[in-house]
Amino acid sequence: MDYSSTLSGQFYQNMPTDQPFQKLHDLTQLVAKADTEDFFELAKLVGLRPTEDFSGADLKRVDLHSAQLKGANFISTDLSGANLINANLEDARLIGAFLISATLIGANLNNANLVGANLTKANALGVTLTNADLTRANLTQANLSRVEMGRANLTAAVLESANLSEASLSHANLRRADLNSADLSGANLYGVDLSNCDLRWADLQETNLIGATVTRTLFGQNSGLTKNAALDLRQRGAIFYT
Repeated sequence: MDYSSTLSGQFYQNMPTDQPFQKLHDLTQLVAKADTEDFFELAKLVGLRPTEDFSGADLKRVDLHSAQLKGANFISTDLSGANLINANLEDARLIGAFLISATLIGANLNNANLVGANLTKANALGVTLTNADLTRANLTQANLSRVEMGRANLTAAVLESANLSEASLSHANLRRADLNSADLSGANLYGVDLSNCDLRWADLQETNLIGATVTRTLFGQNSGLTKNAALDLRQRGAIFYT
């Protein structure tokens, strides 16, 4: 993949005002002629700091699989379609970042800040998001199967039609989240705050809702929900629509 335009653009943004444009041209040629396609190696080649100089950058479809990105600054960065398989993004700042259709299988996002991030249709199978902040994040149709999201903050997050099968969300905060038509089959929601959530049409087959807060939570047309379970949820403050 040709990263010369991406890296030269970032170098230009970080270039001192007295830096001659010939330097920018030379660096662009250096990237184009380099023997490596490793994004980080190329970034270092032009004097960029991979974990600091890419806030707001256009990194669509970049290959960062297995990259060490702990604490990286990707605020408002466009990582749509990026390959982040097994990447270490612990403590990363991804506020307002675009991860549309990105592949994050097996990535470490523990303690990451994803407030307002867009992960529509992202493949996050088996990702760890323990203590991550996904407030107002858009996870519409995202694959979150078997994710570990214990104590994550998903307040007002959009998870419509997301796949959360066998996910672990124990003690997570999902207040006001949109889980309409989400697949929560086999998911662990023990102790989760689901107050004011929309869970209509969600698949709740073998879903663990023990200890979950369901005050004013909307249910209805849920597959896998027994009459006894529905009665228990009503007694705990849930609202059912038929």
